[in-house]
Amino acid sequence: MALESATSNGTTDENHPEEREERKKGWLFKKTHYTKRWKIMWFQIRDGQLVYGFNEQSAEKAINLVGATVEMLEGDAGRFGWTLTPKHKKRTYILRANTAEEQQAWMSAICEAQLTSEEHSSNACVLQ
Repeated sequence: MALESATSNGTTDENHPEEREERKKGWLFKKTHYTKRWKIMWFQIRDGQLVYGFNEQSAEKAINLVGATVEMLEGDAGRFGWTLTPKHKKRTYILRANTAEEQQAWMSAICEAQLTSEEHSSNACVLQ
């Protein structure tokens, strides 16, 4: 069981979105934009963005999560996959996890990052 420390206003560390956002990181597959091949990349949710790169040290590319649409892929071709389309962008990112549990955890973390961002729009986060 993890210990929680209370702050001066009585909240626990779990109520601090910036700390919660930093916790979701790991390896996912990303379909490349031009060749349409699956490539394993390092991903981390940070400051309302999904930051990624070839490894943890090179993770510099970012996808703005605020207002983005997250949709689960259907069928065997979309096994454990989902799409992420940033608000006001034409490009859609296609991501895939190794398991259904991992897929759900990432999709939920993305939704949570959208809701807790300082730039949060009035739209509710809906996983489609």
